[in-house]
Amino acid sequence: MIWICLALSFSGFSALSLSTERHHGQVFADKGGPFKRQLLRLLGWLLLVGAVIPGVIELGPSVGIALWAAVLSVAAGGLVILLTYRPRLIVPLAVAGPSMALAVWVF
Repeated sequence: MIWICLALSFSGFSALSLSTERHHGQVFADKGGPFKRQLLRLLGWLLLVGAVIPGVIELGPSVGIALWAAVLSVAAGGLVILLTYRPRLIVPLAVAGPSMALAVWVF
């Protein structure tokens, strides 16, 4: 469950960072339209809020929320490092991360 929380948090932060003109331009070489940026912002917040659910289901509300807070810090730190050194890796990792974490959890 920790990996699913981490993957969802990373994807949420990635969507939020790509909703800004600066980071969107870094990754896609265009600024993106206002509708696209608004959609990314909404998706990012939904993913961040949804990232708490696996931890709460598995570990209970008190430990699950504490885990979520810790995972948010790790995901944000990883995204900052990727934005600095390898911004083009953000989209593939953000898209593939949750499905790979779910597959690891199932198997």
